[in-house]
Amino acid sequence: MAAPVAEPPRPRTPWTWGAAILLLGTLVAGLVGGAILLWRYIDVDSLIEAAMDEAPLPVEAPLAEVALPELPATVAWTAHIYVSPRSASFFPDRDYYAALIERWESALAAVGAAVELVSGAAAIESLAAGDLLVIPAAVCLDMREREAILGHAERGHLLATWALGARDENCDWLGFEYLRDLAGAETAGTLEARPPTYLVVPHGSVVAAGLPPGTRLEIRTEPWITLRAGASNIFWSDWALNPLSAPEGGAGSGAIARTTPSGTRIAWFGYRLDVGASPADQRLLDRLAQNAALWAAGHVLAEVDPWPSGYRAAMAVTQDVEHSFTNSRRLAERFSERGLPLTFFVVTQLAREHPELAGVLADAGELGSHSVDHRQVGGRPWSAQLAAVNQARADIAAWSGRQPLGFRPPRELFDSLTLEAWRQSGGLYLAAANAARSAAPEIFGVASGRVVVLPRVVDDDYTVIVTRGQTRSDSLRAAFVGGLEKMRSLGGLSLVTLHSQLINSRRRVAAVESAARAAQEAGDVWLVGTSQIAEWWLSRSELELTVHEREDRSAILSLRNNGASAVESAWLHVYLPEDGDSFAAPELGDMILESHYGSGGLRVRLPAIEPGGFVEILLPRRPA
Repeated sequence: MAAPVAEPPRPRTPWTWGAAILLLGTLVAGLVGGAILLWRYIDVDSLIEAAMDEAPLPVEAPLAEVALPELPATVAWTAHIYVSPRSASFFPDRDYYAALIERWESALAAVGAAVELVSGAAAIESLAAGDLLVIPAAVCLDMREREAILGHAERGHLLATWALGARDENCDWLGFEYLRDLAGAETAGTLEARPPTYLVVPHGSVVAAGLPPGTRLEIRTEPWITLRAGASNIFWSDWALNPLSAPEGGAGSGAIARTTPSGTRIAWFGYRLDVGASPADQRLLDRLAQNAALWAAGHVLAEVDPWPSGYRAAMAVTQDVEHSFTNSRRLAERFSERGLPLTFFVVTQLAREHPELAGVLADAGELGSHSVDHRQVGGRPWSAQLAAVNQARADIAAWSGRQPLGFRPPRELFDSLTLEAWRQSGGLYLAAANAARSAAPEIFGVASGRVVVLPRVVDDDYTVIVTRGQTRSDSLRAAFVGGLEKMRSLGGLSLVTLHSQLINSRRRVAAVESAARAAQEAGDVWLVGTSQIAEWWLSRSELELTVHEREDRSAILSLRNNGASAVESAWLHVYLPEDGDSFAAPELGDMILESHYGSGGLRVRLPAIEPGGFVEILLPRRPA
């Protein structure tokens, strides 16, 4: 059978082309319309769940360098370092002890001390009343040395470290009774050598003057010494800034600074000076030692208080608005009615589905970004991070008419690119975990300017409800109030972090409100929005503080505002070597608003300091 003959192609007329194009257009329009309908009815929460189920990307968290104020410029003074040959023989490395003494010489010379090395009981006995004796790691002492040190502690001043006198002249073990009596401690013992080993410094300690409140330092792990003493300055802690117990209970002190009934000053550290786990940690350990030496030698130290208006700590209540987006209304309306500040970090892909909530949340507080789709930002390439934060900011501006200043990155993970991207996009701060390095905000310098990280170092609602399974509202309240008390003790920021899918009932909203009320009732907590905290911390960082000592040992304290905006409501904390008895009334000038002496020294309420403005305070010594 013959093959069929193919039909020749028909010619394409203009009408034929038009009909084809019309048909194609109809099909495309239908496809687009179907896609729009599909998008309209898609479960957007499922996208968020998919993002949360993704494996975390590796993130290299940036570290902020702690900015320390200048050390006081002092007149000539002398520090006597005690060299103990018996103690030198205790260390397996025969060069170790000599290197430790040299480190102390350098640290003291850096704060203006003329250093003299002394050795033997007779040398201690020959020191004048009021001299400072520094005793690094003198673990092996004979009876006469012990008596000489005790005698000096009654007429001079003392700075000692580690297991002072815990062994005899043959380096045989005696115990901590000698150290306990000298330090005025209730108990003394060794800290269990379980790595890592941390120290935490609360605000208000003369030893920690200038360090951000709640700074956590890591040191090399050994069985260091811990005391239980009322004069605690810094304490041993776990990773989350919780105190470790001393022997027989109570918080374990890693350092003390106390004035004896006879008026002498004694400082002690439970570790050796050279044991910082990193160069950054060692820098802070050196500053602690220098602060202690200056105070024990009778010099004035000062710092700007961490919070405005004399507040001890700060609290901000925030909510991540993601799953169950509409639950945010209940919290917003409750806090708005009661005039309590709030910050909402919204997932913008969900926000677009709820235009009716834009005004509700904006009226209740501040709006920030929690990303476009809850996918992790930190760890991604630069172009992806910048595009993500720019899109999120544009979404919030279109949704609410406001440009967000704050960003809570998904999973609270961020890197240096996240900081740069958010700052370049116009943002000011991040709210995220900082690995509990500090209870205070951290400032990072990036190419576009400076950006603040507000750290969460207290439990959030997810930890309480999901991780621990404590679903009752009173458990939630107890966790938030407990976190607040922890931050009050440290002088830090209690960043209350909530999630819209968990704060899903009136009882849970009431539990959050009661924690905010507890902050108000405490009287010393700054309850405020997150952007105000970031702005304050940036402004405070622009205050340059210097302390100059005159020949008569009076002190001149100077503050200059190097920033571009006025700094208002700042307080100055001045640590005095005694309880103010050696100083006459401070000459504060007409600009100073208020001042008062207390157990921690002198606190001065400052006026608003304009850009380039300058305030000076004179603390004259009383005649001898």
